[in-house]
Amino acid sequence: MCVHASGGRALAERQPLGLTNEPIPRPPWQSALPLSPIKVGPEGIIDPFRIHDRASSSREEATARWSLSLALLLMVAVGVLLTIGLLDFDSRVRHGQQQEALAQQKARTQELASELGTTLRGADQLMDTLAVLAGHFSEKHVLEELMRRLLASAPESAVYGLGVWFEPGQLVPGVRYMGPYVHRDVARRGGPPVLTYEWSTPAYDYFQQSWYQQARTSGGRIVISEPYVEEDQAYETLSRAVFDDRGQLRGVATVDLFLSQFKDMILEANHSPSESLYVASPAGALLAHPQEERLLAWARARGRSVRCLCELTLVDLRTWEHEQGLDRGRHLSEVSVPRVGWRVFASTDEGVLFKAVRRQWGLVVALCVVLWGGLGASGLAMARSERTRSLMRTLAERQRQEEERQRLLAQVRQRSAEFQAILEGMVDAVIVTDSVGVITLANRAALTLFGRAAHEGIRLDTVYPHHRPRGLDGQDIPFDALPMVRSLRGEQVCDTELIITRPESPQQLVLRLNSAPIRDESGRVVAAVSVARDITQAIELERLQGDFARMAAHELKTPLTVMKSFAQLARRTETPSSALCRLLEGICRGVDRMDRLVRTLLDASQLQSGQLRFEKEEVELCALVDAAIARTAANHPHNPIHLQRLPKTWVFGDRARLLQALTELLDNAARYSPVGEGVEVALTLEGDEVEISIYDKGIGIPTEQRERVFERFYRAHAGTPHDRGGLGLGLFLARGIVLQHGGRLELDSREGVGTRVRLCLPRLPERQPSAERTSCETVSPRA
Repeated sequence: MCVHASGGRALAERQPLGLTNEPIPRPPWQSALPLSPIKVGPEGIIDPFRIHDRASSSREEATARWSLSLALLLMVAVGVLLTIGLLDFDSRVRHGQQQEALAQQKARTQELASELGTTLRGADQLMDTLAVLAGHFSEKHVLEELMRRLLASAPESAVYGLGVWFEPGQLVPGVRYMGPYVHRDVARRGGPPVLTYEWSTPAYDYFQQSWYQQARTSGGRIVISEPYVEEDQAYETLSRAVFDDRGQLRGVATVDLFLSQFKDMILEANHSPSESLYVASPAGALLAHPQEERLLAWARARGRSVRCLCELTLVDLRTWEHEQGLDRGRHLSEVSVPRVGWRVFASTDEGVLFKAVRRQWGLVVALCVVLWGGLGASGLAMARSERTRSLMRTLAERQRQEEERQRLLAQVRQRSAEFQAILEGMVDAVIVTDSVGVITLANRAALTLFGRAAHEGIRLDTVYPHHRPRGLDGQDIPFDALPMVRSLRGEQVCDTELIITRPESPQQLVLRLNSAPIRDESGRVVAAVSVARDITQAIELERLQGDFARMAAHELKTPLTVMKSFAQLARRTETPSSALCRLLEGICRGVDRMDRLVRTLLDASQLQSGQLRFEKEEVELCALVDAAIARTAANHPHNPIHLQRLPKTWVFGDRARLLQALTELLDNAARYSPVGEGVEVALTLEGDEVEISIYDKGIGIPTEQRERVFERFYRAHAGTPHDRGGLGLGLFLARGIVLQHGGRLELDSREGVGTRVRLCLPRLPERQPSAERTSCETVSPRA
């Protein structure tokens, strides 16, 4: 029952109880007292003061009665006013409860419509992918393979088949009917897709079909057809026009969906016996209904041969409800599913829907009875007043919350605009994908770098076959090894370098990628973000630097050799003076130093480019360490080197290169040690490895610079009082040589205390009778 506000106004227009249009009689004390003449008795004249006393008493009684009547009248007036206000307030509250119940029913309907729209969105994306890619292929087998892969990637319970229906001569010149169709074999669940051309015949003439004509005139929008039945199975068809690169129409692409999945969603949504949720097409065909079996039985009993629910309409449903008496006392709401035009209905029993409204009306009636009974009228009025104040406070609080929400929403919009501006202004390319690998965000740099492959809505697995990235070694990177795919599995990928080919041109680019997963509050991976930077110019600059160093080294070797040869020839002349001999010896030492620098530059350049050659053989390590110590001691006579020996240990490697690496490490240890301080060298066996430990008590290396000491041309003490000169290539060469021998080089240093370097190499279990020599080239250290 619903009481409108007009009822309250009609009640207010009535006259309160006891208030009429008749004149109100005057109170007794206002009536004129009857005047009688003064009687004279035997005792004489009556005392007039006695008569005045009786008049005063009558006036007091009349005043009391009038006061009582006025109090009763005021009580009745207050009761009427309270009743009117209570009924009016109740009308407003019940109206609000009724609107809230209707809003909740509408929300349940919208929620179901949203779920249906979400389910259809995957089919839309599949349709978009098929329509976009089909417009670029001109070979049948490529198109057929694409359709098979797309159908295999689609949910088996949702998508039945895919088709591309070409305009005359668009795929095969001179052929009018050309429509490859790939569908699932329903009889063999999980089997391979079935490719057929059986509908590409004049008998079917797909050019005249409604779905084909609607898609041709839709301008590229997705069109959904009315449901149809084949072999007792209901389907829906999505269709969209296919255009080539010049924008000319090539045909129409279709996606056929099973309607059974939507029926399951409707059955799950119908969890209350007092409410029925069902879906109909734009033309009124029933797509899903919780009473499907009863509807089909009713239609068949009337002589209609129906196979599926979609052959019935809303008119049939209304007729069935009328015959079953289900159209009385129910409220119906309707919501449209976006983009497809499906209509979602909710039919709810009004007794359940407006249960709170009826409960409110009964409460008001009880309150009125209690009020007019005179029991607790004041307490009820105060409670009602307090409830009103609470409601006002609630409304004020809601208003404040709404204002706060609007303020926060404005801040979010501002932050979103700032974030968007930052993304668009970034030089690095930023791409975000959802949990299934669909691109949801790409900034301007990403679109410039990757082209159409980075557009929103594109799946990574559909782009990968056409744009396969390669590693720096030239090998294709598998799809599962891509940084974005690894992040979707929860991995943090840092500084991964790969090679791509630009979609618009054959230019190859070298990218450095960082990728990370995006998690929700529960820690589940819901998306991934990848940041890519084009380092092609940096790699090219690094190559040019290496080429320059190599060419400079080659160009310097010849004049240095000439200078040393002339100096040596001058020393062999007859009776050279002592001064001339010293000058010639200085020239030879300078040339030798420059020759070492040139060789170091050349070795570093070849190591960086992967061209440094190694001649490996069995090498006795203790003798090699002795040779390196002898070289170092000759250059640093004031820093003794102490060696802890081992029995003869053999390794497989290049004797000259290993000697070069050991000499560089010992030279560094002695160079940065105080005069008189020794260097400790120890050889130890660790399983299948031999470790060479070099320890000095020198100046050490600052903590923030330890990670860079193995970089080319980096000197930790450059520009400081501890600068000892050099090119900064010694540790770089030593580490590269050790890595090419399957070993490792580790450094531990404390500033002001000293440095320990550990060189580990795989050792041979026993010496072979003959030395096997091999020639190999290193790979780039960056690889």
